Amino acid sequence: MYKQLLVMLFLASLATAAGAQTAAMYQPDDDSPSPFEVYALASGMGTVDASGTVVIHNPSPNQPLGFAPSGMASGARLGFVWRRENVGLVADVGFHKYADRTGSISMAPVMLGVRRYSDEHFRTSFFWEGLAGAYRWSVNFGNTRFTTAKLMLLAGGGMDIRLTRKVVWRVGELQVGVAGARVGPLLTGGLSTGIAYRF
Repeated sequence: MYKQLLVMLFLASLATAAGAQTAAMYQPDDDSPSPFEVYALASGMGTVDASGTVVIHNPSPNQPLGFAPSGMASGARLGFVWRRENVGLVADVGFHKYADRTGSISMAPVMLGVRRYSDEHFRTSFFWEGLAGAYRWSVNFGNTRFTTAKLMLLAGGGMDIRLTRKVVWRVGELQVGVAGARVGPLLTGGLSTGIAYRF
């Protein structure tokens, strides 16, 4: 009888432990978003004129388009987000550079805006954003050397996967927008990926 009682107590304790484990497994993570986020992203950025030609330079008034090679400028972005519920205020700076044997260009945008987050499901969430600011465009191709600053508007979105409570992998972020230039407005955009830290 004593042995049967011990076996029943042992089985009851196992059942209780298993129930606690199951409850913990299905317990949602702390869903309250951290109020601050900083991120560092590897990024590519390009600019396209109305004809669809990729132009990563800003020619002087008498300079024909296409005098320099075209392509995607690679670089990095850093940002800070102050978040309240599913809405955040964003400050974002970046630096992108493209170079080959004929010269180089660099683009350095500084942007402010608003970001809207979706609810998180299975550690995955999405966001949409609108940013406004300015960029500095420096060109150094042969005899053409200048630096200009113009306004820029961007809209975009992306996907985050939360690796831990504080570390997030930004799987991808796509931005498209309009940038000012000497030859008129240009379409611009970029793709980024990287890590964010929430605290």
